[in-house]
Amino acid sequence: MNVKPLITWGLSLALFASPVVADVSIAPFAGFRASSSIDIESSGTNTKDQIRFEDTVSQGLALNFDLQEAGKQGELYFGRQQTSAKLDNGLFAPGTESIDITIYQLQFGGLYFPGGKTYGGFASGVLGVTRLEPNNSAFDTHHRIALSLGGGYQFFISEQLRLRLDLRGVYTALDSGGSVFCSGGCKLTYSSSGYLQVEAGAGLVLRF
Repeated sequence: MNVKPLITWGLSLALFASPVVADVSIAPFAGFRASSSIDIESSGTNTKDQIRFEDTVSQGLALNFDLQEAGKQGELYFGRQQTSAKLDNGLFAPGTESIDITIYQLQFGGLYFPGGKTYGGFASGVLGVTRLEPNNSAFDTHHRIALSLGGGYQFFISEQLRLRLDLRGVYTALDSGGSVFCSGGCKLTYSSSGYLQVEAGAGLVLRF
């Protein structure tokens, strides 16, 4: 996946979202994601099943910029997870029990520090897009709206350096009745409205 156009668009949005931009910070992070299951059914036989994503590590980058009001920051969040999807009782295609998938998120929103500073406890909220990209090109790629809400703590090390801990829930909306990852003719459809991932992460915040 070529994510450069997405990141360029997100950075442009971040830079023009507020008339006043003070310090900017970049926080590469690593984490771990656990996922809920996705309800599906066979369009031919109405047989119900579930897709389960393997819980795996994640990594990404958060870009923040101070807003005019103390304690508030804009945030551009980019996350990536390599995992696999497996059906509880069935196959995605003949001979295919699981699919290796890379999940991307590109979201924009903000942080709020109740103390009015740029460190300490915070709440976060971002909205954007999830890309579900099977590593096998025979299966379809999906783009869906996603919302992340969470919170965490930034430990003050110096004016230019913080340690950031995050806990966030990432909800990806699905079109009930829409096709699942398909190879050729699609017999599986989503019967749930979305799925939830919980991500715990840690990273260093570099302020400029």
